[in-house]
Amino acid sequence: MLELLLEALVTFGLTALMYRALLRLVRVDPTVLAIAFYMVLLTISQYAASKITTYLGFLVPAGTMTYVATVAMLDIIVLREGFHYARNVVLAGFLSQWLITAVNYAIVRLPSPIAPNSIYEAVFSTSARIAFASPIAYLAAETLDAYMVSRIGGAVWKRVFYSDPVAMAVDTLVFMPIAFWGVLPPSNFWNSTVGLLVAKISLAPVVVGVVYLNRKYLLRAAYERSNIRL
Repeated sequence: MLELLLEALVTFGLTALMYRALLRLVRVDPTVLAIAFYMVLLTISQYAASKITTYLGFLVPAGTMTYVATVAMLDIIVLREGFHYARNVVLAGFLSQWLITAVNYAIVRLPSPIAPNSIYEAVFSTSARIAFASPIAYLAAETLDAYMVSRIGGAVWKRVFYSDPVAMAVDTLVFMPIAFWGVLPPSNFWNSTVGLLVAKISLAPVVVGVVYLNRKYLLRAAYERSNIRL
């Protein structure tokens, strides 16, 4: 029942450890590194969203497992560089997902003399509707989230309990109808819509914890330029 939550924590843990290690070993700019991880997490989310799993009795897209780590990376970008910079990163992420989708479809269309093409479709392709829905929902929700974070500022709990629920609702209500309306039976569609929202809201306390750890201990150096009270 809570496997998705555990995997979300593991995903964040690996992200934080790799981010911190690269920050020390490569000496790269913290913002640039956060953007790189942010883009990778978005790509993983797009692939994983095509699989429906279960969480707390609801049907949810498996891509939800990257949510906590994605929020942590966006938090670094917004607080270091401000809303306008973060908005451009969000737009770049939006466009990158279309590029990934186009390349995936090109790969699937190539002839496959060794194995059935259906095998590669399962790996490289998401449905056209999911590929269309994911960047649109992402752009709407993440732009709103970045803007609200820049306005709210201050304590972590303010960001998570004010901006995140609004962004979650926008993301869910945009993504689900475009991706699954008419594809899933009505009962499964509403179960998945409610489930996705419940999953993200239930992760809010986890987000508070991991962002607090990021700012105070794990990735403190990444926040140096933001001049905020940690």
